[in-house]
Amino acid sequence: MDRKLAVKIDRSTWPGPGIRPLFPRNFTNGTSCYDLNIPAMLMVIGYLTTPTSSTGVSLSEFWAWVRYLAAISNESHISLTRSFAELDAHQRTILSDDFGMGVPMLWLFDKLSLTEVVDGRYFMQKIAASIGATQKRTAKRGPNKTPDFVARDVAGRWHVIECKGTQSGPEYSIKQLGSKGPVLKGGVAQKRSILFPAGHTGQRLVCGLDIDVEGGREGVLRIVDPEPEDPFEIAANQLVFADDAASRGVMSKALRMAGFEVTAETVASPFGRRADATRARSAKAESLRQEEMKARDQRSRDELRDEVDHPKVFDGRFRGRETVIELPRGVWVDEEPVKQVVIRQGVNRDALAELEERPTVEDLADRDRAPWTKLMGKSIIESDGMTATMKIGEVFRSEILLRGRNG
Repeated sequence: MDRKLAVKIDRSTWPGPGIRPLFPRNFTNGTSCYDLNIPAMLMVIGYLTTPTSSTGVSLSEFWAWVRYLAAISNESHISLTRSFAELDAHQRTILSDDFGMGVPMLWLFDKLSLTEVVDGRYFMQKIAASIGATQKRTAKRGPNKTPDFVARDVAGRWHVIECKGTQSGPEYSIKQLGSKGPVLKGGVAQKRSILFPAGHTGQRLVCGLDIDVEGGREGVLRIVDPEPEDPFEIAANQLVFADDAASRGVMSKALRMAGFEVTAETVASPFGRRADATRARSAKAESLRQEEMKARDQRSRDELRDEVDHPKVFDGRFRGRETVIELPRGVWVDEEPVKQVVIRQGVNRDALAELEERPTVEDLADRDRAPWTKLMGKSIIESDGMTATMKIGEVFRSEILLRGRNG
C-alpha cells in the first residue's frame, strides 16, 4: 500500500561548502519522488504520539490505525478521501499535525540512519534537570516551543527536527516553515532551541507536509535547514546526559507500546512522576519520595512478571501484546478489502529481565548501570505491501498487518 509523494529540499538553506551541518548525501536538492508506505506511516504516527512518561490509557497507541486508514484515498499519490475532508476543521487539523509528523519522520528514519528519536519536550526537561539548568523553552506552542523531536544517528550526531502539516495549500505550507529576520516565525523559531558540540551536530530541519483531497494537488513534503539563533547549548561534557535522555525516552515509548506502562514511567522519570523531577531538598520529603519510588518499583516488577497480559510474541524472543482491531467499516486498499488491523508489539525478554532486577536507575542509564541499553541500536522500518515492521536495535519490535476478516 504505497503512495507517491514529492519531496522538495532547498539546499540553499544549508550553510556553505565545508560548514557543518553539511548537506546530507542521501538528500536530493530540488524535487524527488518517494514511495510512501501507508502502514509504515501509520506505525510511525502511533509510535511518535505515544507519551514518554505518563501512565494511563493512551488512545494514540492504536487510534491512528483505526481512524486514518479510511482517510487515505486510492489515488496513486498521497491524498485524503472526500468524506474525511468533510469533517470539521478541528479534526482536519489533528490529521494534518499527525501526518505532518509521521510522513517526514518515516522518510528521515532511513535517510539519516537514526538510532533514537525522542520527544523534544521530554529531552529538554530531562537534560535540563540532569545538568541543573533552568530551561525556559518548554512551551507547547509559540516561539518558545521546544522542537518536536531530537534524534541521534548511528554516527553519534544529534539532529533537531520540527514538523508541520497542512491541507491549506503550498503557500500556507511554506509559511509554516517560517522565516528568519528580526522576529523569527514558524518552524524556524521552534527548532532553534538546542545546539550540540562540534563533531556531534547533525541536521537542523524544519519539515512541512502539504496534503490535499483526492482529485486535487499532489502531496508535497518540503524540507529546509534554517540557521539557529540563541540556542540552548549542550557542552561536550554534558553529552552523557543527552545520551541518557535519548535512551530513556526511546525505551519508555517501547515499553508503553508493548503494554508495560508502569515500567515505562520508571525508566523515563526515575526520581518521580515528571521527567524533570529530582531528589527532594528536605530529609522528610526525600524519605517520602524514596518510599514512593520503592512502591513503584514493586508495581513495575509485578507488571514485568505478568505473562498473561504480556505474552511472548515474535517467536518468543519478545514479550508484549497482540491486538486485533475490527475496523468500524471495511476499506478497500489497492483493490483488496481490509476489515482488520493486527498489531504486534514487544520488548526483548532479556531487557525485561534486566529491568525486573533493577526497574529504577537513578544514575545515568548507560551500559554499566542499565544493561538493556546494549540492545538499543539503529531504528529500521520495513514495509511489504500490507505489512510494516519497526525495529529499534534488538530491544523493540512492532508489526502492523492489514487483512480481511479471514486473513
